[in-house]
Amino acid sequence: MRRVRDLGVARQVSSRRRGRPVTDDCSSGPAQDVVASTNLRLIEAMHDLGTLWDVAEGTMLFQQGDPADCIYTVLSGRLEVSILSEAGRKSVLDILSANQIFGELSLLSGATRTATVSALEKSRVLRIGREPLMQAMARTPTLAIWLLQLVISRERWISKQLETLTFEPLEVRLARRLLYLKGVIGDPDGRIAVSQHALGAHAGATREAVSKILGTWKSMQIIEIYRGGIAIRRPDLLAQRAEDDFS
Repeated sequence: MRRVRDLGVARQVSSRRRGRPVTDDCSSGPAQDVVASTNLRLIEAMHDLGTLWDVAEGTMLFQQGDPADCIYTVLSGRLEVSILSEAGRKSVLDILSANQIFGELSLLSGATRTATVSALEKSRVLRIGREPLMQAMARTPTLAIWLLQLVISRERWISKQLETLTFEPLEVRLARRLLYLKGVIGDPDGRIAVSQHALGAHAGATREAVSKILGTWKSMQIIEIYRGGIAIRRPDLLAQRAEDDFS
């Protein structure tokens, strides 16, 4: 992956973007109903504060441990949010798509980045620096309230993810993650372009453990495994395995 230290092809947001309607296709992340509407209000309020960045596939926007000097809005494309353990093991936390905001926790708390964000495909983001954001919050207290709502919802979502990783069995975690990925990156036929190694990073497990469960589901005709991905054939049965009390 390439590390980008400056905006490169970034350019100032054109005034032609003022009043651009924003559609709500936010499909993931914390407390979807609350965050989706909050994101849309924030995007409209902040779209003249930053610079556009056309991000090439594979580009790392920031890395875990970096200082936080801005927040971002996804305008198009998909980005991966991941963390790396001290032992070097990668865990994928989320996949971001259009109309989602990220990077606000570290910026507002003054802490370093808690995760790494990279582009899974060619994407466009809006980068908003700390100073213009703080000035806008001082002028418009409502903006600060919306950001606070987003931060609270994000913290709740993070707590839920930690709870799932800590207490839920792997089969439940894997079923939930596959259903989630189907909605985010799946095609109309239920095919998900994801490797078993990557699924392990999503579910917090080894490739071997994931492969064993997928093999069982394949024999039950819940999924099909093809080169480069997985196809969900019985989402109803997979949803049963995503339940907390599944046994």
